Amino acid sequence: MKLFINDYDKESVEKAESLFFNGNGHLGIRGSLEEDYYDYYATNRETYINGFYDTKEIQYPEKMFGFTPTGESMISVIDGQTTLITIGDERFRINEGTIRDSKRYVDMSQGVTVRELTWTSPSQKTTRITITRLVSFVHKNLFLHKFDFERVDHQEPITLETHLNIAPIRSIDKDDPRMSHELTSVEVTAVDLVQQSCQFQTRQALLPAEVKWQLNVPHTAEKTAERILLQSTLASESYVKILSYARQGEEHSGLELTFDEVLELQKAYLADFWQDAQIRIVSEADLEESVNYSSYALLQSLGTDGKTSIAAKGLSGSGYEGHYFWDTEMFIFPVFLHLQPELAKAILSFRINTLEGARKNRELFGYQQGALYPWRTISGSESSAFFEAGSAQHHINADIAYAFIRYFQYTDDFELMLNGGLDVLVETSRLFLEIGYEKNGRFHLDKVTGPDEYTVLVNDNYYTNRMVGHQLEWTAKIARTLAAEQPQAYQKLVERLHLTEEELSEMIRCSQIMEQPFDETLGILAQDRDFLNKAHWPFSKEETQYPLLLNYHPLVIYRYQIAKQADAVLALMLFQDEFDPETVRKTVEYYDQVTTHDSSLSYSTFSIVYSRLGELEKGYRYFLENARMDLDNLHHNTKDGIHTASMGGTFLSIVYGFCNLTIKDNSLQIEPHLPKEIREIHLPIQFQGKSYYIHVTQDEHWIEIRTN
Repeated sequence: MKLFINDYDKESVEKAESLFFNGNGHLGIRGSLEEDYYDYYATNRETYINGFYDTKEIQYPEKMFGFTPTGESMISVIDGQTTLITIGDERFRINEGTIRDSKRYVDMSQGVTVRELTWTSPSQKTTRITITRLVSFVHKNLFLHKFDFERVDHQEPITLETHLNIAPIRSIDKDDPRMSHELTSVEVTAVDLVQQSCQFQTRQALLPAEVKWQLNVPHTAEKTAERILLQSTLASESYVKILSYARQGEEHSGLELTFDEVLELQKAYLADFWQDAQIRIVSEADLEESVNYSSYALLQSLGTDGKTSIAAKGLSGSGYEGHYFWDTEMFIFPVFLHLQPELAKAILSFRINTLEGARKNRELFGYQQGALYPWRTISGSESSAFFEAGSAQHHINADIAYAFIRYFQYTDDFELMLNGGLDVLVETSRLFLEIGYEKNGRFHLDKVTGPDEYTVLVNDNYYTNRMVGHQLEWTAKIARTLAAEQPQAYQKLVERLHLTEEELSEMIRCSQIMEQPFDETLGILAQDRDFLNKAHWPFSKEETQYPLLLNYHPLVIYRYQIAKQADAVLALMLFQDEFDPETVRKTVEYYDQVTTHDSSLSYSTFSIVYSRLGELEKGYRYFLENARMDLDNLHHNTKDGIHTASMGGTFLSIVYGFCNLTIKDNSLQIEPHLPKEIREIHLPIQFQGKSYYIHVTQDEHWIEIRTN
């Protein structure tokens, strides 16, 4: 399984920096070219450690009570990608000389990115160059960089100069609020050129880490203000650089291994992963490339240590400052839940381990009980400075709860629930019981923001209310199941949480009377109590400038029936059995007309709902918009990092849309709706401790237990 980007035009080089990143959930290296090309293309030449961030005081012109005081930003650590190649007295550059036989690809079965080319220098000396990169899934601190040379028609000396850049080399769009504009670099605290190590820390948060390096050839080392220079002249045909990144207390494991030894471990790891994860699709388009690359990119970005999670850009870029959002639980978590539940469990472990931070975050708002998870975070504290479209999205509590509930349905993992899972469910539920209220026999939630960030601080957002109702119902169900199945352990949990049967009964009662706005005239779900009363957007699609948030004042956007992404439609997707087909059809068609899809989260949701309705042309069209978003740079911002949530949405569109997978009577069922462009889908699924294989063709479908 390979993904190729062979060209060296501006768009290809820039998007390849993101698509060809190497990562393992701990370490992420962007896929920059090795040579210096800063004058020709935009570049974010950076290396990241998941969960390694700096802090900054958020400056407000008029700061009010409860505003987030401090923000966190993932920053580049010392970056060692740059290796300048000189052949004879000529520097290798893509804009000088002639390049032939060029191939550049990521090999997903071996876990490497490879760059192959034949370069003829201006003086007509020809050299074959192969460059291989690897970030180890087994020794997560290791980045390996291998250069192989073949002198075709000369015997010129080859010298290499590796730069360990202290500050990132970076170009950004300063007008885009989604990008981090903080060009913060780490602070070097100690360098030992003999021991080949450099210690550094973040300037404000004072998080310490260290990089060590090893080369397979003799070299000289020099420290300057901007970088550490490692210079070598090749005596053989190969140059191998190994960099090891470790935070304080972590080991530099695997440094004694050769490149080939690490590569064999990498191939074995991925052989196990793809046995559980590879999807086969027979189609007119090369859809396997999109689907399997998405799973691979998510695997490269997922923190599995319980201290980290997966960011909106993964470990491919610093867009959104490396923050974790609700995207993780709603669009990425299901991928791992179906393919490798242990990896999904790691996502939940992060939320368990940051529950205390969620309790403190709740206090910022002046709430009296429970926990409120931050809208955007790295360490577990809130980093959102724009509360209207950020931290007011209290539905993140219910999204996280939904993931815990779904995990329990798929695994019956009582241990996780007894060791933090139910704590999360109870504490996040308590917050909604406090801020909600009962009126005229219905339970309401006012002044929250739903998934649609173009409509803020609303009353009774349908999605939020429905998700909270689901959470309250299942929190009580799971608690009572634990009480019946594990009475002694449950009693300890009750004492720790001060949980009473009366409180559980209140959760059930509130879930049953939860307000769910519906417009009888239109026959559709109402996004909230007021959305359908607003005027329609006054400009045609041709007149409108996209994305709206970069071209219109927020008050202009908030005044109209215009949505950034699927909101009520997401509820249709998650709770499909609750609505009759006509309601679903009318609702999705109505909101399709008022949704800009400025968010990468939107396409997959519409694709799934349309596919289930049998509207296969629309379902497939939205699927392609989502699946090819980064590969074809459809939003013109792939260079800033991949869209991890849309990659999760690619998987969801196949499983929940085209295959229409559901759980009924505690068993898996499918009712497929394949578009004509897809002839067959074959995918693995994990459920209740067993491995299944789903087969769907245009003529038949079945589920079988895998016998590996």
